[in-house]
Amino acid sequence: MAATVITAPALGAVPAGCAPDAWEPDGDFDFSASIAAPVTVGGTVTRAICQAPNPFPRTSAGRDYDFFRFTATGGKTYTGEIAAAGPALGLGVQGGLQIGGLYRVNPDGSGTSINSVTMANSFERFTTDVLPAGEYGFLTYTADNQVYPGNILDIRTVSGADGAYTVKVLESAVAVPTVAAVTLRSTSVKYGSTVAGTITMSGPAPEGGMFLFSESSSRLTANPSSAYLAEGASSVGFAVTTTRQRPSRNTRVTISYNTTTGTPKSVVLTVTR
Repeated sequence: MAATVITAPALGAVPAGCAPDAWEPDGDFDFSASIAAPVTVGGTVTRAICQAPNPFPRTSAGRDYDFFRFTATGGKTYTGEIAAAGPALGLGVQGGLQIGGLYRVNPDGSGTSINSVTMANSFERFTTDVLPAGEYGFLTYTADNQVYPGNILDIRTVSGADGAYTVKVLESAVAVPTVAAVTLRSTSVKYGSTVAGTITMSGPAPEGGMFLFSESSSRLTANPSSAYLAEGASSVGFAVTTTRQRPSRNTRVTISYNTTTGTPKSVVLTVTR
């Protein structure tokens, strides 16, 4: 599929040498829909890295962030992929051009990070759990110390044709399991302890695996770890770390896990004095 060169909105001048990057803002470190290039699901869009040298000692970041946005119809998984890139960007190697970081786009155009629903299959691709309908954003970036072809670590200016790359977004209808049960090895522990638990799913995880959302009614008292369900797995372990500060009384904390579309399942842990 041929890359689509996008039309520049009225957002100010594009830095010299950064065409075809129409959305290149100054200091683009925070997601905003106004600077995120729209990508039609099933289509592609072309942008360009515009990275300035960053000599040591560092006084400013040498990396470049580019943002994208797409609309999810709901009930499907999504893949964002760097389909092509200029040779200077070091695609597919650590420190080179990378993709990831998922955001839910808020009504005011800002983004709320929901990285826990992305799976890092590689440096140039991400997939998501099933997403509810709505608008989402993601980013591409280069590291401050970028690895270039030949495994050379360098900081250089990358812009124009050398920094051009193409991104595509695809969607898939897949069956994603929900959380069936959450259990703990012990439902009563003394403060300062860590207790192990198990999350049992309604079925195996899809290709690429999936992250689960954790919640605690009091994270200061008992904080559950994140959980990643590997591809094909139907259960996964987790740990709950309790406060090291002695509580004034025994405290009951509800620990929950969920997917993006399921109903959360919970277990109650009592943290004793």
